Amino acid sequence: MYFKNFPKFLYDFKYGTTNDTKMSIVMDITRNVRFRKEVLENFTLYDEYDLKDNETAEMVAERVYGNPNYHWIIMLVNQKYDYLSDFPIDYNSLKNNTAKKYNPNLHSQDGYWRISGGKLYAIFDNIEDSADLPYLINPVPFTITGETSNGTFTISNIFGADATTGLNVDTQEFWVNTTVTGTPVGKLTVTTTQREYEPLYYINADGFQVSDDQPGATPVSGAQYEEMLNESKRKIKLISPDAISLILKQYKELM
Repeated sequence: MYFKNFPKFLYDFKYGTTNDTKMSIVMDITRNVRFRKEVLENFTLYDEYDLKDNETAEMVAERVYGNPNYHWIIMLVNQKYDYLSDFPIDYNSLKNNTAKKYNPNLHSQDGYWRISGGKLYAIFDNIEDSADLPYLINPVPFTITGETSNGTFTISNIFGADATTGLNVDTQEFWVNTTVTGTPVGKLTVTTTQREYEPLYYINADGFQVSDDQPGATPVSGAQYEEMLNESKRKIKLISPDAISLILKQYKELM
């Protein structure tokens, strides 16, 4: 319904190898309508509502306004434009997404790795998500898979608490406490689990982010951060049903 009143115009599309043209009617998606800042900051115009797991803007619009097509009003008022990232998700989905985000696979360059003296030396050139590589120094379970001239191998281990375990991000040394023989073949893959439960940052008693050596600093794990972020998406503003007709009228006039 939001796009229903957008202006349309004729546009020549080129197609084929001969650059033939075909005229079509297209919608002008460069137009848009937003609520003014002073309206969004006026607390007398709306009520607050807590979204339930997997509850969509359409569901809320139908319940509050009697029409699911008014979902765009809810999204504009709350400046929510993405169904995937702007709305809360259920616990199982959050848990799975968090585990995937904080446990990326590491891939070494072809042949640029070796295991010697209980250490893995490798050059990693592909991190599958945005999680920081230094975060891998935390003690978490890991699995390493690869292949040498003597065959494939899998190493599973749990990082210990001492300083000689984990990944040294400066030297690219992994302590694996094992020996693999043969000439490296292809890429090496490192996978981790439970990194989302390791400290992501630290806060003080007032909730401000501080360094981990500050007195009273409390760790916040990746899982805790993602849960807080998900919960922050639940509270939305709902324009009074009495104001909907006026909003629709102004919207049509603007478009």
